[in-house]
Amino acid sequence: MEKPTVILIGGAPLVGTAEVARKIAARWEYSCLSTDDLIQAVRAVTTSQSHPQFHLLQRKDHRQYFITNTVNRLATDLRYQNESVWPTIKKVIEHHIEEDTGIVIEGWALLPDRIAKLELPRVSSLWLMADEAFFQRQVQREQAFFEMGPMEDVFARKFAARSATINDSIRKAADVHNLPIVQINQEDTIENITDRCLWKYRSNR
Repeated sequence: MEKPTVILIGGAPLVGTAEVARKIAARWEYSCLSTDDLIQAVRAVTTSQSHPQFHLLQRKDHRQYFITNTVNRLATDLRYQNESVWPTIKKVIEHHIEEDTGIVIEGWALLPDRIAKLELPRVSSLWLMADEAFFQRQVQREQAFFEMGPMEDVFARKFAARSATINDSIRKAADVHNLPIVQINQEDTIENITDRCLWKYRSNR
């Protein structure tokens, strides 16, 4: 069966798309790209005046940003950024289709509503899903990142809650468009998740 030229792996922050993407890219000898890198590239050639959605944390302490904003506001800000970077992501996908060069693209900027409207051949997508407890445990595993101040507990809880909110939003959108998801839990290994993703990609072609 012909492999897709472009593989898209979406999911909320902390769900593990980067590790799975690297595994699939290694197996199929594809290049691998994070939407985070595209956002950083756009940020480097724009300003907070011209593109404020890419500079929300400019001159701000990211811990204070999480602590002082509601979870809904945090999720809305991220979606605003992700919607704004979509034209760049689409151009990268189109380029690899035109050049017929395999690539795995991962990240939380891959929105089901946008992907569903792609009318391109040889593109396969899926989203990694988890429950709220999964994100809470992931935060606990990343203690070195969150234990950076007196309000680290609030920061960590808000970070996990934002991921859970985005996760739910992605699940609903994927269901609406009948797009494939892979449900994961804390006991899954990266190899196991990778195998299940590859099975999904093949079965949905």
